[in-house]
Amino acid sequence: MEKISKYLKFMVLIILFSAALYFENAQQQRLFILVGIFIIYLFCSLGKCFIKHESKLYFISFIIDILLVYILEYNSRLLINYFFHSFYIIILLESALSLDMNKGIIIGLFTVLVSMIKYVYLIYYKFNLSNVSQMAFFLMVNVLILVIACFAQYNKKEREKKEVLYKELVEAHRKLKEFNNEVNRLSVVDERNRIAREIHDSLGHNMTALIMQLQMVYFLIKEKVDNEKAQSLLSDSVKTAKDSLSEIRVVVETLRGSDASILARENIRNLIGDFSQKTGTDIQLSITGNLNSQHSNINADLYRIIQECLTNAIRHGKASVIWVSIVYSENAINFIVKDNGTGEKTIEEGYGLKGIRERVKAFNGRLEYDATDGFCIKGSLFGGEKW
Repeated sequence: MEKISKYLKFMVLIILFSAALYFENAQQQRLFILVGIFIIYLFCSLGKCFIKHESKLYFISFIIDILLVYILEYNSRLLINYFFHSFYIIILLESALSLDMNKGIIIGLFTVLVSMIKYVYLIYYKFNLSNVSQMAFFLMVNVLILVIACFAQYNKKEREKKEVLYKELVEAHRKLKEFNNEVNRLSVVDERNRIAREIHDSLGHNMTALIMQLQMVYFLIKEKVDNEKAQSLLSDSVKTAKDSLSEIRVVVETLRGSDASILARENIRNLIGDFSQKTGTDIQLSITGNLNSQHSNINADLYRIIQECLTNAIRHGKASVIWVSIVYSENAINFIVKDNGTGEKTIEEGYGLKGIRERVKAFNGRLEYDATDGFCIKGSLFGGEKW
């Protein structure tokens, strides 16, 4: 399209120049001067095709075109040769459409001013209403062309901005879609981890107690020490298995999104009482402070943390005494679980400790533990406030 407009421009220029020479009836020297200036003008116009529109040289080339057209008019034997004068209109259109708006207006105003010089001469030598009307008419035509060309340039820029904005919007939508897919993927991973943690914490705790009960039953039956005690333990084992099944059902209902009761102070007391009875471990519990609305969303996690700490104390530390302390404050729940077990020289986080850390981290809390004298784990859960 741009090449076609260039060819069309050169054809129009040649036709206008030929018509101008016809009316000039130029002879010899004047003819050579006019043809030479026109050839220079054509070469300057051709040179624009190889210059970037944003460069200063491209802007200067329009000034040179205006001056060359004025020189053509100056060497004309007529006061106003309208065919030469039409060159200004071509410059107006080309500058307004190819330059940015500010530069296009500058070139347009300069073109109008230079094109008026010949009309000033005309009125000076032949002052009459006809010549003044011609000047006013040509001035209005030039200004109208300049306004229309600038408006077209403005629309072009706005269209380009919209295209750029549309591309950016499409790219932003693509990135948002990728981000949403990644969030969904991470949500699935997080949900899987939560399911695994819930099953581990609930079922693992009861299975540890069940295994110990069955081992004691096996020992009593094998050694024929106390059949009544064995039967009692066996009955407790059945109850533990039923409790495990209930725990699994609670986990499933929770994962379905069903409403579940918040496990608070009494639930933790029941947990510790059952665990102490099933394992024969002496557990000393201390709960201080008052519950508030901010604690409601973290008591279930606190329940699982205490449950996992008790299980680890028996399974890994072989503890016989466990101390549990829970302190409810205005914005946090602090807990300490300490036992008299064997302890560890080097602590490696297994699935249980990792699960505790993940629960604490989910509530912007902190966690630390020490295994030099038994095993002691300390932590804080913050109800939505960063520590």
